[in-house]
Amino acid sequence: MKAGNWLEAHPRRGVTVAATDSLAVAAQALLDEPESRDAYVLDEAGRVCGHLGFRRLAGILLAHLRPSHSRRQLIERITPGSVGEYMDERVLCVRPDERISDVFHQHMERRVEDIAVIDDDGRLLGVIRVRDLLRAALAE
Repeated sequence: MKAGNWLEAHPRRGVTVAATDSLAVAAQALLDEPESRDAYVLDEAGRVCGHLGFRRLAGILLAHLRPSHSRRQLIERITPGSVGEYMDERVLCVRPDERISDVFHQHMERRVEDIAVIDDDGRLLGVIRVRDLLRAALAE
């Protein structure tokens, strides 16, 4: 199946933030979408320029806190800084005409839970959640 076909059948917007946003803004955006574990960083033109996962945010915080804190407590104690300072610029993306199976293993190796689908200009069209792929495979 191609990524574009999947998005038509299972539309997911994905969490987006700007590189200039604070880490608190990114954390709140992820909290507002509890199924999302990844935030895609957009440049001024709306193109995907980076990725920031909840694991990365938690890693920043765990240097100072006990791991027994809740997700919300971690975010409330987040360090100052912008998303751009902490984002990963190496974003694995797929185009709508690419087969999901061709990129799936790359995403699994990097422990990415969402697959970003972008257009030819690098704009986010939607997200394919690995969890949804697993559900569909089990249903067949």
